[in-house]
Amino acid sequence: MASLVFYLSATVLLAQSTVAFNCSKQPIYVDIHKRAVHDSPVFQYGSFIGLGTPAQNQSLWPSLAQNHTSFASKDYCKNNTTLKDCNKSTGGFFNNEDSTSFVEIQNFQTLDQAQDKLSGFFGQDTLRLYTHYFETDGASQTLLVNSTIEVADEGSIIPGRVGMGSSSTVLRDLAARDMIAGKTYSLYIGQGFDRAGGSVNGSNVFGGYDSGRFTGVPHKYPMNIANVNPMSVRIKDIVISSSNDNANVSLFDNTVFTDMKSRPADFEAQITTEQFPISFPYQITKNFMDRLGAEQDNTWGDNSLKLKNAFNGTLSIVLEDGFTITLPSEVLMNASNITPIQSRDEKSIDPFYLGAAFLGQVYLMADYETNNFFLAPAVQKNNMVMPQTFCPKSTPLAYVRPQQSSWQKQGLIGAVVGGVIGGLGIIAASCCIWITWMRRKDERRLKRELKKNSQMKMEQMDIEEAPTFDPPPTSMNAAKAMFWRKNKPGMTF
Repeated sequence: MASLVFYLSATVLLAQSTVAFNCSKQPIYVDIHKRAVHDSPVFQYGSFIGLGTPAQNQSLWPSLAQNHTSFASKDYCKNNTTLKDCNKSTGGFFNNEDSTSFVEIQNFQTLDQAQDKLSGFFGQDTLRLYTHYFETDGASQTLLVNSTIEVADEGSIIPGRVGMGSSSTVLRDLAARDMIAGKTYSLYIGQGFDRAGGSVNGSNVFGGYDSGRFTGVPHKYPMNIANVNPMSVRIKDIVISSSNDNANVSLFDNTVFTDMKSRPADFEAQITTEQFPISFPYQITKNFMDRLGAEQDNTWGDNSLKLKNAFNGTLSIVLEDGFTITLPSEVLMNASNITPIQSRDEKSIDPFYLGAAFLGQVYLMADYETNNFFLAPAVQKNNMVMPQTFCPKSTPLAYVRPQQSSWQKQGLIGAVVGGVIGGLGIIAASCCIWITWMRRKDERRLKRELKKNSQMKMEQMDIEEAPTFDPPPTSMNAAKAMFWRKNKPGMTF
């Protein structure tokens, strides 16, 4: 009886988990790259999303902190003077008066009250999520009608953002309307924006992930919902590697940096898209400056450190579980010697951050149904887009390329196949030549036979005897003459 109850309970739980998430739903892929946006004079880097009826296309930056998707109002730059090049960096502008589907919501309580740096008004309108796999192809759209959005009149941050925080309204609406499998999301931020200085584009996948964008088995971490940026990891080591002398130096090593009495403890860092540089504890930052001769700089307005001399090396961040993320030399130092490491005041109590420079090297996959997320090494240049459903409570699987034998790897199969095909080609060509030659030979023989027959016919005509006729009758025998004419009417003379 007990075993029967156990099996019944297991069946009910399995049925509940199956009903809860419709994992047959295909994900919604939205690419990230530069494009023309509404009422802006320049192309801007961001997620390809439109708003309103008719559509006012925008280029929105993914935010792991904000929960609302926000847009700059048409008057945002008139009311805001703190943002540099405001009219070129908002991701576009939205005029709610031009949208026939916009409805304002009075007295709406924002989900971002604790960290919101924007002020404006809220409403509902149609979000247009554009799926655009290749720049040369046209885009299809997924319509999310009556979605809650924020229209910013002023603020201290860039307003054009896709809210992908733990209470994301976009994920909530998509999942509640059975448009995706669940509240899951994946992000590759890319490097095609000015601060990163690269050319690789990024992508969002709502309800799924791009299996070709990462490699290996993803590393799983719990979210810390108490943080503004809920996805946090613990860092246990940071290693600088030089290509000149192959030396590896840990910024945690108190035998190298003797002003530290002991090795520093692990520390927690929040993964964020709100800034580009990486923020380390003061002592670790100081060690970095001492090792590479870095100094304070604010060229980009984010307090990134600048190296006095060029450095051809890498910086590796080692997480608590051993997962290591390496910033290559072109990321660790740009053409102006500016690094992605942020300066830090000794008395600062701000959180430590792993910004967009970090996200340019990893693929992030978030399961907000279980409050877990995954990190894996990103495939920088992905020639194929392969969106897969990210069912809640599951682990994403990277695309595994077919195994190649040693012959395939060395190109021997190609050589053999090429040789066989080439040999068959030679045989086919030889057959064609032989057939053509035989046909011409037959034609020549036929001509000879016809000529020979013709000659033989002429010879026969030359020796053929002329026919003989009876001579005409003489006048002396009239009776015979009459008889001759009567019997041979066809002969006349």
